[in-house]
Amino acid sequence: MLSGSPGQRQRQTANPPGRLTLMKKIAILIAVFALILLLTKIANQVPPEQLSGVAFSLKAQQVVQCSPTEITLVDTRHASSHLEKGDNWPDCGEFHKGELLDFYLSRGEKTKFLHMEKSSVWRKLL
Repeated sequence: MLSGSPGQRQRQTANPPGRLTLMKKIAILIAVFALILLLTKIANQVPPEQLSGVAFSLKAQQVVQCSPTEITLVDTRHASSHLEKGDNWPDCGEFHKGELLDFYLSRGEKTKFLHMEKSSVWRKLL
């Protein structure tokens, strides 16, 4: 014989315990799927990192002409390099007349400045 009132018997048969856990699992699965879609959408909105181009160096260079948009360098063999400057170049006042510098640059639409250092003594002799 069944125990309890008729109302309790209906509640027990209407929502068996296994069905409730199955619904929770489905709800969690849907929430995780929605979260993955949201994170994917956010990640796709971040612009990709721009390629900096090909890195190269110019050793033992003197600055003979400098403006905010262009620079001309001359090496010890008197070969000149005229470059369009990117936004990250140092001010022209940092280059001193007669100073030999090693430039580390990157090609792109305009030449990007990566690093510079005083040229080694042995390069001055070349």
